[in-house]
Amino acid sequence: MDDGLKQRIIGALVLLAIAIIFVPVFFDQERIVPLDRTTQVPLAPEIEPIEIEKPIAQNVEKFEPAVPPETMYIPDEEREQPDHEEEPKVSEVGVPEGWVLQVASYRHEAHAKETRDKLIAEGFSAYTKNVETSKGVMTRLYVGPKLDKTSLLDDKKSIDKKYGVDTILLRYEP
Repeated sequence: MDDGLKQRIIGALVLLAIAIIFVPVFFDQERIVPLDRTTQVPLAPEIEPIEIEKPIAQNVEKFEPAVPPETMYIPDEEREQPDHEEEPKVSEVGVPEGWVLQVASYRHEAHAKETRDKLIAEGFSAYTKNVETSKGVMTRLYVGPKLDKTSLLDDKKSIDKKYGVDTILLRYEP
């Protein structure tokens, strides 16, 4: 390569570098403005003090003392169960309020009936019901109804464990 050509290329690169550095300085319109050191905070307002009345003492003897922390919360498993069974509650139409477990929802009715038959063989009272949903007709599998909610909760634990499902406790609607 010719020495003259090399010098021209190097000279052009140097001029380009100088232009890149100094051209933005010429076109920069932002001026350096000296900082105003005077405060912009307003003066403190004048506040008039007010007097607050002393609280009226309440009669402390009216209140019951708090229960000890050990007995404040007792889980349901450790809580004493009443000796007598509570009478079932009656709805507005005179029907006793019952409870059911929704075990699962099936797209195919044959699968629901197969699982229902297994539950009946194990001693549970199970039934199916067809329900119209946004995904089409589904067959829901229920266990119950029972008037005693606690016995149904015991059934829920055993069904959840054996079948690997998460049953839902619902009010029975005939």
